[in-house]
Amino acid sequence: MKKIDSLDKLIATVKKTENIPTLPKVLTKISEEIDNDNFSIKNIGDLMSRDVSLSARILKIVNSPFYGFPQRIYSINHAIVLLGANVLKSIVISTSVFTAMEEAMTGLSEHSLFCAFASKHIAQEINKNIKKTGETGKLKSNEKQKQQQTVDPDNMFAVGLLHDIGKIIIATTFKEDFKTILETARKEEKPLEKVEHEILNISHDQLGYMLVKEWNLPSAIYIPIKYHHNPTLADDFKKETAILNIADFLTRAMGVGFSGSAYLEKINTDSMNILEINIDFIKSAIEEIYLYKDELNIFD
Repeated sequence: MKKIDSLDKLIATVKKTENIPTLPKVLTKISEEIDNDNFSIKNIGDLMSRDVSLSARILKIVNSPFYGFPQRIYSINHAIVLLGANVLKSIVISTSVFTAMEEAMTGLSEHSLFCAFASKHIAQEINKNIKKTGETGKLKSNEKQKQQQTVDPDNMFAVGLLHDIGKIIIATTFKEDFKTILETARKEEKPLEKVEHEILNISHDQLGYMLVKEWNLPSAIYIPIKYHHNPTLADDFKKETAILNIADFLTRAMGVGFSGSAYLEKINTDSMNILEINIDFIKSAIEEIYLYKDELNIFD
Protein backbone atom coordinates (compact mmCIF):
# COMPACT_ATOMS: atom_id res chain seq x y z
CA MET A 1 0.00 0.00 0.00
CA LYS A 2 1.35 3.39 -0.95
CA LYS A 3 1.81 5.98 1.73
CA ILE A 4 -1.48 7.69 2.41
CA ASP A 5 -1.37 11.41 1.67
CA SER A 6 -4.84 12.29 2.88
CA LEU A 7 -6.05 11.66 6.41
CA ASP A 8 -9.62 12.01 5.14
CA LYS A 9 -8.97 9.18 2.72
CA LEU A 10 -7.73 6.95 5.51
CA ILE A 11 -10.71 7.75 7.72
CA ALA A 12 -13.07 7.00 4.84
CA THR A 13 -11.30 3.68 4.28
CA VAL A 14 -11.56 2.78 7.94
CA LYS A 15 -15.25 3.60 8.11
CA LYS A 16 -16.01 1.45 5.06
CA THR A 17 -14.33 -1.68 6.33
CA GLU A 18 -16.49 -4.43 7.80
CA ASN A 19 -13.75 -5.69 10.11
CA ILE A 20 -13.59 -2.76 12.53
CA PRO A 21 -15.34 -3.56 15.81
CA THR A 22 -18.51 -1.54 16.19
CA LEU A 23 -19.86 -0.22 19.45
CA PRO A 24 -21.97 -2.97 21.05
CA LYS A 25 -25.70 -2.25 21.06
CA VAL A 26 -25.86 -2.90 24.78
CA LEU A 27 -23.29 -0.14 25.38
CA THR A 28 -25.32 2.29 23.29
CA LYS A 29 -28.33 1.58 25.46
CA ILE A 30 -26.26 1.78 28.64
CA SER A 31 -24.77 5.10 27.53
CA GLU A 32 -28.23 6.47 26.83
CA GLU A 33 -29.32 5.39 30.30
CA ILE A 34 -26.25 6.90 31.98
CA ASP A 35 -26.72 10.19 30.11
CA ASN A 36 -30.23 10.42 31.52
CA ASP A 37 -30.25 12.76 34.54
CA ASN A 38 -32.54 10.34 36.33
CA PHE A 39 -30.68 7.20 35.31
CA SER A 40 -31.35 3.99 37.20
CA ILE A 41 -28.67 1.54 38.32
CA LYS A 42 -31.36 -1.15 38.16
CA ASN A 43 -32.07 -0.39 34.50
CA ILE A 44 -28.35 -0.50 33.68
CA GLY A 45 -28.03 -3.77 35.59
CA ASP A 46 -30.94 -5.24 33.69
CA LEU A 47 -29.26 -4.29 30.41
CA MET A 48 -25.96 -5.82 31.51
CA SER A 49 -27.65 -9.00 32.67
CA ARG A 50 -28.83 -9.72 29.13
CA ASP A 51 -25.24 -10.63 28.30
CA VAL A 52 -24.14 -13.45 30.61
CA SER A 53 -20.47 -13.40 29.57
CA LEU A 54 -20.30 -9.62 30.01
CA SER A 55 -21.87 -9.81 33.48
CA ALA A 56 -19.44 -12.56 34.47
CA ARG A 57 -16.49 -10.48 33.30
CA ILE A 58 -17.60 -7.46 35.31
CA LEU A 59 -17.99 -9.57 38.44
CA LYS A 60 -14.53 -11.10 37.83
CA ILE A 61 -12.95 -7.68 37.70
CA VAL A 62 -14.70 -6.23 40.74
CA ASN A 63 -13.83 -9.36 42.76
CA SER A 64 -10.20 -9.51 41.66
CA PRO A 65 -7.43 -8.87 44.24
CA PHE A 66 -6.61 -5.78 42.20
CA TYR A 67 -9.73 -4.05 43.53
CA GLY A 68 -9.30 -5.61 46.96
CA PHE A 69 -12.85 -5.29 48.26
CA PRO A 70 -13.12 -7.05 51.66
CA GLN A 71 -16.26 -8.98 50.72
CA ARG A 72 -17.16 -10.82 47.53
CA ILE A 73 -19.52 -8.93 45.22
CA TYR A 74 -22.32 -11.08 43.81
CA SER A 75 -24.72 -8.41 42.56
CA ILE A 76 -24.16 -6.91 39.10
CA ASN A 77 -25.90 -3.73 40.31
CA HIS A 78 -23.47 -3.43 43.23
CA ALA A 79 -20.54 -4.03 40.86
CA ILE A 80 -21.75 -1.28 38.53
CA VAL A 81 -21.83 1.21 41.41
CA LEU A 82 -18.32 0.23 42.54
CA LEU A 83 -16.73 0.29 39.08
CA GLY A 84 -18.26 3.50 37.76
CA ALA A 85 -19.55 4.46 34.32
CA ASN A 86 -16.26 4.86 32.45
CA VAL A 87 -14.78 1.57 33.62
CA LEU A 88 -18.08 -0.11 32.81
CA LYS A 89 -18.01 1.32 29.30
CA SER A 90 -14.42 0.28 28.72
CA ILE A 91 -15.17 -3.29 29.83
CA VAL A 92 -18.18 -3.53 27.52
CA ILE A 93 -16.12 -2.25 24.60
CA SER A 94 -13.26 -4.60 25.43
CA THR A 95 -15.65 -7.56 25.45
CA SER A 96 -16.34 -6.92 21.79
CA VAL A 97 -12.81 -6.06 20.69
CA PHE A 98 -10.50 -8.34 22.71
CA THR A 99 -11.26 -11.24 20.39
CA ALA A 100 -10.26 -9.00 17.52
CA MET A 101 -7.12 -8.05 19.47
CA GLU A 102 -6.06 -11.68 19.79
CA GLU A 103 -6.76 -12.34 16.14
CA ALA A 104 -4.79 -9.26 15.14
CA MET A 105 -1.81 -9.77 17.44
CA THR A 106 -1.26 -12.39 20.12
CA GLY A 107 -0.54 -10.77 23.46
CA LEU A 108 -2.20 -7.40 22.80
CA SER A 109 -5.13 -8.05 25.13
CA GLU A 110 -2.79 -9.00 27.99
CA HIS A 111 -0.70 -5.88 27.32
CA SER A 112 -3.82 -3.69 27.38
CA LEU A 113 -5.29 -5.18 30.55
CA PHE A 114 -2.02 -4.97 32.47
CA CYS A 115 -1.58 -1.38 31.28
CA ALA A 116 -5.06 -0.68 32.69
CA PHE A 117 -4.05 -2.11 36.07
CA ALA A 118 -0.78 -0.15 36.03
CA SER A 119 -2.50 3.11 35.01
CA LYS A 120 -4.96 2.89 37.86
CA HIS A 121 -2.24 2.02 40.39
CA ILE A 122 -0.02 4.92 39.34
CA ALA A 123 -2.98 7.31 39.49
CA GLN A 124 -3.75 6.18 43.03
CA GLU A 125 -0.13 6.69 44.11
CA ILE A 126 0.02 10.12 42.45
CA ASN A 127 -3.13 11.11 44.34
CA LYS A 128 -1.53 9.99 47.63
CA ASN A 129 1.47 12.20 46.91
CA ILE A 130 -0.79 15.14 46.13
CA LYS A 131 -2.69 14.63 49.39
CA LYS A 132 0.57 14.50 51.38
CA THR A 133 1.81 17.68 49.70
CA GLY A 134 -1.43 19.46 50.51
CA GLU A 135 -1.36 18.36 54.14
CA THR A 136 2.15 19.75 54.60
CA GLY A 137 0.95 23.16 53.45
CA LYS A 138 3.27 23.37 50.46
CA LEU A 139 0.55 24.54 48.09
CA LYS A 140 0.97 28.30 47.81
CA SER A 141 -0.89 29.61 44.78
CA ASN A 142 -4.02 28.86 42.80
CA GLU A 143 -1.82 27.88 39.87
CA LYS A 144 0.03 25.35 41.99
CA GLN A 145 -3.24 23.98 43.33
CA LYS A 146 -4.46 23.51 39.78
CA GLN A 147 -1.30 21.57 38.96
CA GLN A 148 -1.91 19.37 41.99
CA GLN A 149 -5.42 18.27 41.04
CA THR A 150 -6.03 14.59 41.56
CA VAL A 151 -6.62 12.05 38.80
CA ASP A 152 -9.59 9.66 38.55
CA PRO A 153 -8.06 6.16 38.94
CA ASP A 154 -11.08 4.41 37.45
CA ASN A 155 -10.93 6.63 34.40
CA MET A 156 -7.26 5.69 34.05
CA PHE A 157 -8.22 2.01 34.10
CA ALA A 158 -10.49 2.69 31.11
CA VAL A 159 -7.77 4.68 29.34
CA GLY A 160 -5.22 1.92 29.84
CA LEU A 161 -7.61 -0.75 28.62
CA LEU A 162 -8.36 1.10 25.37
CA HIS A 163 -5.05 2.86 24.66
CA ASP A 164 -3.91 0.51 21.85
CA ILE A 165 -7.27 -0.05 20.21
CA GLY A 166 -5.99 1.77 17.10
CA LYS A 167 -3.74 -1.22 16.40
CA ILE A 168 -6.84 -3.26 15.65
CA ILE A 169 -7.80 -0.78 12.94
CA ILE A 170 -4.41 -1.14 11.26
CA ALA A 171 -4.31 -4.92 11.69
CA THR A 172 -7.79 -5.50 10.26
CA THR A 173 -7.92 -2.81 7.59
CA PHE A 174 -4.33 -2.85 6.31
CA LYS A 175 -3.32 -6.46 6.98
CA GLU A 176 -0.30 -6.66 4.69
CA ASP A 177 0.98 -3.28 5.83
CA PHE A 178 0.57 -4.37 9.43
CA LYS A 179 2.79 -7.39 8.82
CA THR A 180 5.37 -5.10 7.26
CA ILE A 181 5.11 -2.68 10.18
CA LEU A 182 5.70 -5.43 12.75
CA GLU A 183 8.62 -6.88 10.80
CA THR A 184 10.23 -3.49 10.22
CA ALA A 185 9.88 -2.51 13.87
CA ARG A 186 11.53 -5.80 14.85
CA LYS A 187 14.40 -5.64 12.37
CA GLU A 188 15.19 -1.96 12.73
CA GLU A 189 14.48 -1.83 16.47
CA LYS A 190 12.14 1.14 16.15
CA PRO A 191 9.05 2.18 18.12
CA LEU A 192 5.93 0.82 16.43
CA GLU A 193 4.27 4.22 16.08
CA LYS A 194 7.25 5.60 14.14
CA VAL A 195 7.14 2.73 11.65
CA GLU A 196 3.37 3.16 11.31
CA HIS A 197 3.93 6.81 10.39
CA GLU A 198 6.59 5.88 7.85
CA ILE A 199 4.29 3.42 6.09
CA LEU A 200 0.76 4.80 6.66
CA ASN A 201 1.42 8.44 7.57
CA ILE A 202 -0.58 7.89 10.75
CA SER A 203 -0.16 5.81 13.91
CA HIS A 204 -2.28 3.68 16.19
CA ASP A 205 -2.53 6.36 18.90
CA GLN A 206 -4.18 8.78 16.47
CA LEU A 207 -6.48 6.11 15.04
CA GLY A 208 -7.47 4.99 18.53
CA TYR A 209 -8.28 8.58 19.42
CA MET A 210 -10.60 8.86 16.40
CA LEU A 211 -12.36 5.58 17.13
CA VAL A 212 -12.90 6.23 20.85
CA LYS A 213 -14.10 9.76 20.13
CA GLU A 214 -16.48 8.34 17.51
CA TRP A 215 -17.90 6.13 20.26
CA ASN A 216 -18.69 9.26 22.33
CA LEU A 217 -16.47 8.36 25.26
CA PRO A 218 -15.28 11.38 27.29
CA SER A 219 -12.29 13.53 26.34
CA ALA A 220 -10.57 12.40 29.55
CA ILE A 221 -10.22 9.04 27.78
CA TYR A 222 -9.56 9.91 24.15
CA ILE A 223 -7.07 12.75 24.73
CA PRO A 224 -4.60 10.58 26.70
CA ILE A 225 -4.96 7.87 24.05
CA LYS A 226 -4.08 10.36 21.31
CA TYR A 227 -0.93 11.64 23.00
CA HIS A 228 0.26 8.68 25.06
CA HIS A 229 3.53 8.53 23.13
CA ASN A 230 4.00 12.32 23.32
CA PRO A 231 2.53 13.60 26.61
CA THR A 232 3.95 17.11 26.27
CA LEU A 233 1.71 17.69 23.22
CA ALA A 234 -1.47 17.28 25.27
CA ASP A 235 -2.99 20.66 26.15
CA ASP A 236 -5.60 19.02 28.37
CA PHE A 237 -5.36 15.96 30.60
CA LYS A 238 -1.58 16.19 30.55
CA LYS A 239 -1.24 14.36 33.85
CA GLU A 240 -3.51 11.53 32.68
CA THR A 241 -1.52 11.28 29.46
CA ALA A 242 1.76 11.10 31.37
CA ILE A 243 0.39 8.34 33.62
CA LEU A 244 -0.64 6.31 30.58
CA ASN A 245 2.79 6.86 29.02
CA ILE A 246 4.55 5.54 32.14
CA ALA A 247 2.13 2.63 32.55
CA ASP A 248 2.59 1.63 28.90
CA PHE A 249 6.37 1.80 29.30
CA LEU A 250 6.34 -0.33 32.46
CA THR A 251 4.03 -2.91 30.86
CA ARG A 252 6.44 -3.29 27.93
CA ALA A 253 9.52 -3.20 30.16
CA MET A 254 8.12 -6.03 32.29
CA GLY A 255 7.37 -8.09 29.18
CA VAL A 256 3.66 -8.48 29.87
CA GLY A 257 1.78 -9.46 26.72
CA PHE A 258 2.98 -8.02 23.43
CA SER A 259 2.48 -4.47 22.14
CA GLY A 260 3.83 -5.13 18.63
CA SER A 261 7.47 -4.21 19.10
CA ALA A 262 10.24 -5.57 21.29
CA TYR A 263 11.99 -2.20 21.09
CA LEU A 264 12.04 -0.38 24.41
CA GLU A 265 13.05 3.26 24.56
CA LYS A 266 14.24 5.00 27.71
CA ILE A 267 11.61 6.05 30.21
CA ASN A 268 10.04 9.38 29.27
CA THR A 269 11.53 12.00 31.61
CA ASP A 270 8.93 14.54 30.44
CA SER A 271 6.24 12.28 31.87
CA MET A 272 8.13 11.96 35.13
CA ASN A 273 8.48 15.75 35.33
CA ILE A 274 4.78 16.27 34.62
CA LEU A 275 3.91 13.88 37.44
CA GLU A 276 6.69 15.15 39.70
CA ILE A 277 7.97 11.62 40.37
CA ASN A 278 11.46 10.11 40.54
CA ILE A 279 13.08 6.75 39.89
CA ASP A 280 12.24 5.56 43.41
CA PHE A 281 8.56 6.03 42.59
CA ILE A 282 9.04 3.94 39.43
CA LYS A 283 10.84 1.15 41.32
CA SER A 284 8.10 1.04 43.92
CA ALA A 285 5.40 0.95 41.22
CA ILE A 286 7.09 -2.01 39.54
CA GLU A 287 7.16 -3.94 42.80
CA GLU A 288 3.48 -3.24 43.41
CA ILE A 289 2.08 -3.92 39.94
CA TYR A 290 4.13 -7.08 39.35
CA LEU A 291 1.50 -9.07 41.24
CA TYR A 292 -1.17 -7.97 38.75
CA LYS A 293 0.33 -10.35 36.19
CA ASP A 294 -1.69 -13.09 37.88
CA GLU A 295 -4.95 -11.24 37.13
CA LEU A 296 -4.73 -11.36 33.33
CA ASN A 297 -7.13 -14.32 33.03
CA ILE A 298 -10.05 -11.97 33.71
CA PHE A 299 -10.72 -11.64 29.99
CA ASP A 300 -10.35 -15.36 29.17
